Amino acid sequence: MEKGTGHTIAWGLRALLGGGAIYFLLNGNWSLFGILLLALGGSGIVHYITKHYFGNTGEWMDLLFGVLVVFNNLLGLGFDFYHTVPGWDVATHYTTSLFLAVSALILIQKGYPQFLANAPHALVGGALILFSLGLGGLWEIGEFLSDYFRGTDFQQGLVNTMQDLIVDMMAGLIVGYAWVTRPK
Repeated sequence: MEKGTGHTIAWGLRALLGGGAIYFLLNGNWSLFGILLLALGGSGIVHYITKHYFGNTGEWMDLLFGVLVVFNNLLGLGFDFYHTVPGWDVATHYTTSLFLAVSALILIQKGYPQFLANAPHALVGGALILFSLGLGGLWEIGEFLSDYFRGTDFQQGLVNTMQDLIVDMMAGLIVGYAWVTRPK
């Protein structure tokens, strides 16, 4: 594909997200309109960061993030796939955690290549696991706050929360393992 194609497709996904926000606005669902508007803003920030700090890789990271935002917010929240599609919650936690762990690894590689070259493998792998778990924990706090203040049912109990965190941990473990065992 030509250079810039990933960013173009990502902007198309943002347009889809914007269309979803307008749909919920016109239907009087202010809560989902606000969530999609925030997701759209966050996606724009990710576009800026990936374009300016990730180099050639940033284009595809922007595209992947656009896909994740549409899946998590428009389909998951807007059209309630979290409650109607079996496994949706686990799948979105896993893919988002994989994306975030890979993003962290790329940022470390770009910002601190000497650290990454000299750090013990267990330290880097452990850091990626903790990074994925930490962001997964923040996501669970967001679900809790939504359940508490908005009366939603995102957490669905302790088992669901633990499944989500275990999946987040496994994503960090897989990315860490892939980095440790990569060909030198």
